[in-house]
Amino acid sequence: MNSLLKSIFIVLFPAFAVFAMIDSFWYVLNTGITLLHITHLLTAASIVFFFSRIYIKPIPRTDSVLKPYTFSIFLGCLLASLALSLEEGVVFRLSCTIFNIILTLGWIIYLVWYSYFQKRNPDHNDILKVGKTLPLLTFENSKKEIVTTERFAGTPSIFMFYRGNWCPFCMAQIKEIINQHEELTKRNINTIFISSQPHGFSKKLAKKYPLDFQFLVDINCNVAKQLNIFTEYGLPFGFQIFGFKSDMILPTVVITDSNEKIIYTNETDQYRSRPEPSILLKIIDENV
Repeated sequence: MNSLLKSIFIVLFPAFAVFAMIDSFWYVLNTGITLLHITHLLTAASIVFFFSRIYIKPIPRTDSVLKPYTFSIFLGCLLASLALSLEEGVVFRLSCTIFNIILTLGWIIYLVWYSYFQKRNPDHNDILKVGKTLPLLTFENSKKEIVTTERFAGTPSIFMFYRGNWCPFCMAQIKEIINQHEELTKRNINTIFISSQPHGFSKKLAKKYPLDFQFLVDINCNVAKQLNIFTEYGLPFGFQIFGFKSDMILPTVVITDSNEKIIYTNETDQYRSRPEPSILLKIIDENV
């Protein structure tokens, strides 16, 4: 139920922010600019700008509280409360107040609830603990051919489990790792990207990055369940119309040595937090 609520929230909240921003523009066009209009617009536009930016120019990570956006949203809410006494019209003041409160509370909920994967505790996942041997895993490639982890035995490997092409942070993280192609090749590292999305999406990535990388599919999230990195309703509600599945893998990075022993695991509990490539390369240099 918690995951389902999140999938609905992450669609409705930005949509409400867009509506609030349009509403503030409508008031400006019809009644002129006032301080309350500006504060209303500041709060809504900050939220719209954040969600627009991560899709227009994806980034692999952010700070946990999104300081610039949080500052402008709280500033807008604070100034709105000060501007209430200066505005006339009970209905207008009430609507602006309600919008600002909903937007600010929505932002807080986004930061402290939606952004985190509840109940994800790497210390309780014995399967992916450092020092353990990676179990045999079975995937399919873009041609629907069976690929197992035996194929990568004998050389160190990076396994990056990502949510899907729809996730801007995943796409930015993949691009960031691929940009380290020369360093990875120099170290003779297998780099495998895995998601549970339909084959066609992974095939698009393979064509986009035609290097020696593997883009594999975890059918029905069988591997995700095997490794305890599975979540129900991880897809934003409504994205199913694009062909994605509701259940998916949680973002995870696993590095193994040539003997398939796990030397590093990152099970982030916050979807905007991803390990930097420099950390992965350092781990490899220290352990391989």
